[in-house]
Amino acid sequence: MFERYTEKARRVIFFARFEASLLGGSQIEPGHILLGMIREDRVLFKRLLPGRKIDLEMIRKMIEEKTPSGCAASIDLPLSHEAKLMLGYAAEESEMLRNRHIGTEHLLLGLLRVGDSTAAKILLVLGLQNSEIRAAIAKEAATQQASEQLISWHKTQRAEIDEKWVDEILNTCFEREVFTKVDFVNEFKRVAALRQFPVSTEALLRLLAEKGLADPDRLLELAFDFREETKLAEFIEKLKKFGTRE
Repeated sequence: MFERYTEKARRVIFFARFEASLLGGSQIEPGHILLGMIREDRVLFKRLLPGRKIDLEMIRKMIEEKTPSGCAASIDLPLSHEAKLMLGYAAEESEMLRNRHIGTEHLLLGLLRVGDSTAAKILLVLGLQNSEIRAAIAKEAATQQASEQLISWHKTQRAEIDEKWVDEILNTCFEREVFTKVDFVNEFKRVAALRQFPVSTEALLRLLAEKGLADPDRLLELAFDFREETKLAEFIEKLKKFGTRE
């Protein structure tokens, strides 16, 4: 059910179950989900409604006042009919906005659509409207998409420029016999193999080779060796001796 949920949205449901348990509820209601949202993602309201002053603590008190108190119940509580309906609406909102994920913003939209729930009534009294929040989410998505497109364009431009100068230098090196195509292919294979590790790993291995502490022809094997505690400990001891040389 929660496969498309973001990590924050999943934690909201977890906290909603916790809130329902604290208040002695027999099931998770939309109000508990709103309490979970306040606990997990307070930034959401400021992000989607910039300039609006939303008193989250007041919302919490209003929900708690309208929720019958009782002894702490089991934390393994089912969703109420209204809560299930609200989660269904959240999924619909995500699809309407053409989002692949279901986040806390979609949960908020879902809450507002369950008009008979305590949570929706409180949010509506405070002036929160579906259309306003939906527009803010759409604006965020458009900004994110534009940013990703710009980054992608810059990467493409850089790749084309790099490809040009690499080709020119390689051809010159081959013509002047600075190194052979075989030399280049062998080095390419070594670098490609090392690319399964972070750049910092490759940089460290190459520096060790330069210092005579590693065989430059077996850096890949060395990286795998270091994953074994015994071999790593042996190499650390070797480094300690190397560092004390005059």
